[in-house]
Amino acid sequence: MFDKYCEIEYRKDIQGLRALGAVIIMVFHIWLNKVSGGVDVFFVVSGFLMSSLMLKEFFKNGVENPLPFWGGVVKRVFPSAYLVLGATLVASYFLLSPSFLMGSITEVITSALNIENIQLMRKSVDYLASDEPSSPVQQFWALSIQIQFYIVLPFILIPLAKTSKKIGSSMPLYYGISAIFLLSFIYALFSVSNNPVISYFNPMSRAWEFLFGSLVFLLLSNIKLVKYRSILGFLGIFLIIGGAFFIPRGAKFPGIVSLIPVVGATFIIISGFGGSGFINKFLSNHLMVFLGGISFTIYLWHWPILIFYKEIFNTNTVGFAQGTAIMLLAVILAIITSKIIEAPFRKISRERVLLNFSIGAFCFFPVIVSAFMVRSHISSIGHEVSMRWMESDVKSYNGNGVSLESVSIEIDRNELLAARSVLPEPYNSGCHQNGDDSEVKKCRFGEIGSDTKIVLAGGSHATQWLPALKVIGEDNNIEIISMTKSSCPLGGIKDSNDSCYEWSENVLNEIARMQPFAVITNSTRTGTKEEYIPNSYVDSWSFLSSKNIKVVGIRDNPRFPFDVPDCLYNHKISLDASTCSIDRNGTLQAKSPAEKHVNLISNIDMSDMLCTKDVCLAHFNGYLMYRDSHHIHLPYVKFLKGKLEENLKNILPELF
Repeated sequence: MFDKYCEIEYRKDIQGLRALGAVIIMVFHIWLNKVSGGVDVFFVVSGFLMSSLMLKEFFKNGVENPLPFWGGVVKRVFPSAYLVLGATLVASYFLLSPSFLMGSITEVITSALNIENIQLMRKSVDYLASDEPSSPVQQFWALSIQIQFYIVLPFILIPLAKTSKKIGSSMPLYYGISAIFLLSFIYALFSVSNNPVISYFNPMSRAWEFLFGSLVFLLLSNIKLVKYRSILGFLGIFLIIGGAFFIPRGAKFPGIVSLIPVVGATFIIISGFGGSGFINKFLSNHLMVFLGGISFTIYLWHWPILIFYKEIFNTNTVGFAQGTAIMLLAVILAIITSKIIEAPFRKISRERVLLNFSIGAFCFFPVIVSAFMVRSHISSIGHEVSMRWMESDVKSYNGNGVSLESVSIEIDRNELLAARSVLPEPYNSGCHQNGDDSEVKKCRFGEIGSDTKIVLAGGSHATQWLPALKVIGEDNNIEIISMTKSSCPLGGIKDSNDSCYEWSENVLNEIARMQPFAVITNSTRTGTKEEYIPNSYVDSWSFLSSKNIKVVGIRDNPRFPFDVPDCLYNHKISLDASTCSIDRNGTLQAKSPAEKHVNLISNIDMSDMLCTKDVCLAHFNGYLMYRDSHHIHLPYVKFLKGKLEENLKNILPELF
């Protein structure tokens, strides 16, 4: 009775469906910059094909060992995947902006390990990585999820198939797969409502799409006739293409909205069973079948080509001619990859398990070793630059402010390459709080043990001033106590992690217990619109004031709508004094809003050391001013030590 699982043969229209998915993905990545649902189509097709392959082998030949199945996946996927990955690694080193190179190399490694989706889940909540652009290997998240599914699939299907065979009924297969499908789907609905970014890359949220394909295979194996196949085919195309265009930007995949492309793919698969409607005949034409055979390689190639195009031409938009050229180049490279790299391995039997895994190892190790070597090289540069700036005595600036006339710039690539890794000491010593923890971590700097103590409290925009405050403390017998947490200013703000409010309360209570000479924190908050003071800031100042603790606020620095080292690198040919500058009025008010609260806080305004009266600069006097889009670079903070100390002397003369 189980011969029915061996009767479904090769389907040309399913290859055409894969080609359609690849084309939709490219179009939307290149021109529309939104999720298309094309990957969801891939996942349904993969679930259908891999389930059919495994169940045919079991019911026809009694194969239970998953190694031949895995070996077949390895020899089919790894040669082309690691070629794309290796080529992207080399191109990244020479073409990517230095500030994003290390992140991309890390993603090459995670992609090689088939955990790129896990890396993207992690990055989505990594504060310091939150403003990084897409890496040229980000598309490997889909392959990573597929490989993860292929690892698990035998442990789902084979026990269910054995049980079905034992009792002479397909019900265990139906009910077992349906149960796992429903659990994954319910989990996806819950996950996208709580954290849609993480859910998008979560294999547990995606499993139902593959299992939908598995259920379609079971359905087709147990029916004899498909009615209204032409209508189903047209409905399928409408759902896939129409859904891609009309699903709103920002829709939460893989939730309810994912059913549109998933059901669309299902309708097309069903409509082609036992015959062909118009849509199935179209998808079965020679060109679509050919493109379907290389569809996933096209998918892998198009993304790095697109990213490198944007990087080389310093643009976020792609014209019609350029986009078409990107698509054609991806197809050409996929054809070459198929003919030269994939073809020699296709005739190798799945039963030659050791040979197939050896092929995978031969493809894997050169890429992973090279990636770690490049990463080590970049890390050594970052460490060298970081140690140089941490240990060097930077001569303080004593002028009245920055100006376009006095700007000179010659920042080498290594300086830009290391910018993101040159961080204040709390990041490297484990006393800068991260994530969901509300525990107060303290670090002591300056003249440790001094009776005169100052607390530096707040988020990263407070932490960034520590290198200058540390030197001031050492020179003036002051102990600087750091209490900081990522993305968590003292008091918390609307977009803060929930733990921020508890952490802030704990910090305030600890400060009240310690009774330091003063507390230094941020007095304002800048953003993409206007500088302001959150109410929670004022509440924190009021609390400290009620405890007779002096509060000194440093005005927040400008935030750029782009990464500063990246911008300077891309403009290296036409670099001048105003390169990568932004309008001062667009990020700072004419006067610091903190001046309205002089009864609670003494304000230090360093904005003239960051901006002229008209523009805010990205570089000054040979110094890179920002390590990313909104954190002041450590060397420049040291450069401003004299001005910061001068302000502190004016506000707290008794301290000195």
